[in-house]
Amino acid sequence: MISNMLNKKNVAIHLISLCALCLAFVIIRYLFFESHGMKQWPELLFIVGMVVLTVSFVVKAKMVPVFTALAYIIGFAAGVFLQTDGVDAGGARTNNLWIIWTIVFIICIGLGVVGEVVTAKRKKQR
Repeated sequence: MISNMLNKKNVAIHLISLCALCLAFVIIRYLFFESHGMKQWPELLFIVGMVVLTVSFVVKAKMVPVFTALAYIIGFAAGVFLQTDGVDAGGARTNNLWIIWTIVFIICIGLGVVGEVVTAKRKKQR
């Protein structure tokens, strides 16, 4: 089983995706901190991304790791561009960047999973 997971293409795809996710995390969490002000949420999404990468490595997915790394970046960018500031009923400031980021992150990963399933079904039909 381990030798099946360790084929060169699977390792390469996951290693590149892992590096991209880690780099995106460091840049977004630390360099762009002033634009979002969040400490824990970028870490939580990063951990979710790492779990997804691990599972996709075990099941030898090819699209999911790429979509996961891109989801982190695209989700943050969408959150930055679409965010709105507001005030809640108690008078505290609110911002929806984290909600947009999370939704886009989940949708992008879901698209990767759907793409993986569709590709597998097409290969099976041939």
